[in-house]
Amino acid sequence: MSSPTPTRTIAGVKLVDSAIVRNALDYSRRHSDEITFNHTYRSWIFGVLLATRMGIKFDPEVHAVAAMLHDLAWEYTSQFASPDKRFEVDSAEAARQFLADNAPEWESRKTQLVWDSIALHTTPGIAQYKEAEVMVCNMGVLADIVGANFPGGLLSQSEYQTVVKELPRLRLEAGIKRILCNLCIHKPDTTYDNVVARCRPIELPQTKGALSYTSVARVHPQSSCSSLA
Repeated sequence: MSSPTPTRTIAGVKLVDSAIVRNALDYSRRHSDEITFNHTYRSWIFGVLLATRMGIKFDPEVHAVAAMLHDLAWEYTSQFASPDKRFEVDSAEAARQFLADNAPEWESRKTQLVWDSIALHTTPGIAQYKEAEVMVCNMGVLADIVGANFPGGLLSQSEYQTVVKELPRLRLEAGIKRILCNLCIHKPDTTYDNVVARCRPIELPQTKGALSYTSVARVHPQSSCSSLA
């Protein structure tokens, strides 16, 4: 009989605490600044909180690894950044290599779910129709950006602030603007179909009450970065 997967609780949310998840946490910390590390960690927590509340069944290790590694390459100077691919794809490729090195026993489907979760974390219009792990990763990232404005009233201001108290935002908005505008300046061909941090929740009639959301702002080198400090 297999032993239960270890867990720990952060900000009142129970999180998986297996060896591969601890390795992903350490990898994210070593390859991210504090703003990015805290953002990815909060995104993981919010994804778990929302999925639990919505009754979504998902693989907690797949989600944890994807959430913690989803922005490995958003800094254009990152060792994982390519000159010609979207940062989401570069981050997904870096996560695939991390798993090849640290979890060679993982079946290919689990690795692919991590890749898809990261590659689609800024594309809710697709992610919400994918596997649960992909959807939950996307929801967690969005929740960290919009906080208690997350669609459906599923995240209270108190819950949001409890997580932020544990993992401060540290001028996240300014950090995102700097990072994405640098992508526009240094990798412009990869940014025309990317999203930035500003999102607008909507409800789609065809979902019959299910959660739906979309992003409306797009990065454009000519229009978005003129005030970058």
